[in-house]
Amino acid sequence: MATGSVEAGWLPGRPSTESARYTRVAMWLHWAIAVLILWNLVSGLLVWDLAAGFFKTHRAFYGFGLTSHLSAGLTVLALTVVRIGWRLLHEPPPYPDTMTPWERHAAHVAHFLLYAGMMLMPLTGWSILSAHPPAGSAGVKVARPPMAASPMAGPANGAPGAPPAGAPKGPPGIWWVIPLPAITPIANIGIEPGGVEPQHVLHDEFAEWHKIGGYLMILLLILHIGGALKHQFLDKEPELQRMGFRDRRHRPE
Repeated sequence: MATGSVEAGWLPGRPSTESARYTRVAMWLHWAIAVLILWNLVSGLLVWDLAAGFFKTHRAFYGFGLTSHLSAGLTVLALTVVRIGWRLLHEPPPYPDTMTPWERHAAHVAHFLLYAGMMLMPLTGWSILSAHPPAGSAGVKVARPPMAASPMAGPANGAPGAPPAGAPKGPPGIWWVIPLPAITPIANIGIEPGGVEPQHVLHDEFAEWHKIGGYLMILLLILHIGGALKHQFLDKEPELQRMGFRDRRHRPE
């Protein structure tokens, strides 16, 4: 009987592996968001920055990269909203007993910042794409030529950071299916000629915030992953099992 108790949990006197695990929905949301974030960090920071010349001359790859990047980002935004709602309705498992108070506090702060990043990064990216005069408006007629071509900056209309000449006029839609509406208050700044220049400035500010946010997300993910590995291998806690990796040694018969 005593042996069965130990097998059901990971150490005597602590919660069982199952009771210390997140719900299945939380696990699926966690790993789906993780994969999408990984793709966006690679496509947004490495591919565009290191291979910008390639994308300037290969329009098909440019269109695929931009569309998949924005689609993944907005999917992360939607899944994060679902994940927050699920977390409010389903209390996550407790932290391991071996975590010190400062580690618990650091974990809370890191989770808050990660959630903030998963919301703000897609919103700033969407704002970049929205910071152009609406089609058919008077502002389109006075939009100046692009100043610094950057595949990450969004669709053309003569705005700074527009795609290379001949590239598609913005992505075809979210996952090539759902039309992407502009954020109306941002787009309407350039609806009249007098608002085009302020809109250009706002566009470039959004682009800079988006890029800085990407580097901050990399830092947060390094801390997050490093903390999980520290608890798993140094503290001997089943940290990875909490989020889906089962420990077969402690699986009940």
